[in-house]
Amino acid sequence: MSLAFAKPYQPMGRTAYLTSSFGESRGARYHAGIDFSTNREEGWPVLAPSDGMVEFAVRNPFGYGRYIRFKAKDDHIWLFAHLSEFNRRIDALIRDEMLKKEKASVQLWLKVNFKKGDTLGYSGSTGIGHPHLHVERRTPNRKFILNPCKHMECSDTIAPFILDAAPFDSGFAIKIVDYSREPFDNPMSIYSLEVFQNNKRIFSKKYDSIALANMSDVTNDLLRVEDASPGSWHFINVKVKNPKIQVVARDFANNVSRKELTIRPHPLKLRAELPKEVTLDTVPPALGHVYLKMDYAEKMQCRIPVLSAFGLDFDSVDFRDKDNKWIIFDFDSDPKELFIEQRDFDFSDFLKLKLCDKAKSCIEVEVKCSG
Repeated sequence: MSLAFAKPYQPMGRTAYLTSSFGESRGARYHAGIDFSTNREEGWPVLAPSDGMVEFAVRNPFGYGRYIRFKAKDDHIWLFAHLSEFNRRIDALIRDEMLKKEKASVQLWLKVNFKKGDTLGYSGSTGIGHPHLHVERRTPNRKFILNPCKHMECSDTIAPFILDAAPFDSGFAIKIVDYSREPFDNPMSIYSLEVFQNNKRIFSKKYDSIALANMSDVTNDLLRVEDASPGSWHFINVKVKNPKIQVVARDFANNVSRKELTIRPHPLKLRAELPKEVTLDTVPPALGHVYLKMDYAEKMQCRIPVLSAFGLDFDSVDFRDKDNKWIIFDFDSDPKELFIEQRDFDFSDFLKLKLCDKAKSCIEVEVKCSG
């Protein structure tokens, strides 16, 4: 008699490689989840990890873009970000909220129930970056972010590379880089690190959880040094007299590397922060050539490129039809384009558009999506 083991949870119902790992440095904070590649495609279904409910949904052009928080059967919270679309039930509620408030950025508390394996939404690129899926798992009290790879499949076929060691401050630092597959496009951090000297363990850490209140502690852990090559410098706050150490590093798929290193004599230098330049913006935003485009779900969009040297003030954007009715719109950050869907507006009519840049230079124009 053979035992059947449950297949690990795959958020998109298929094997997808990691492009970013839990606990990576994002400059002033840790990376709160993991990122999965979608082969630069949008529209992969995002599946519920268990029975539960979507308790919160956000439609926003920046940051996490469109995202949902899902309360699972065990009361833990899953977050799925950068979605291109929500499930139809959630989408209808979000659209109603947008029309009611006449705002393109909205957030909504919900109680929409789903079964394990139901489609919660579809992967995309809203917020920032190329198409991918960002996944987080949080404790029921929402105070800790957890390593989601312990409860799902995290595909990574390459063990970490242990690269270097150098003195820093009251201890030393070890440089390590991990990749999930070839080509080596996305350097990631690791899951665990152990350091030994004379067969005695002198340091260990694991990225199992991070308190939300301690997200900025990354600057004491992963150093921002004057080193342009890929990899993370892990600070080890331990004094050693002997420069020879043994290092063991594991990634989130439990690939392991071991290496003996000699701490080189020259200490690391932290990267100097460049002063911020203050620039004046005296040129109002402009629009590029308006065109039509079909999205992955075969919905026709009217795309309006935005040309602005210092960024769009998204809250100032306003679309109206000939009867002054507010029109639902969205924004892509790459490329910078405003767009509306045909279900919201007759493309043969003129569309009244107002927008400002961050310096409050504004324009009001009429555009036509067809002809």
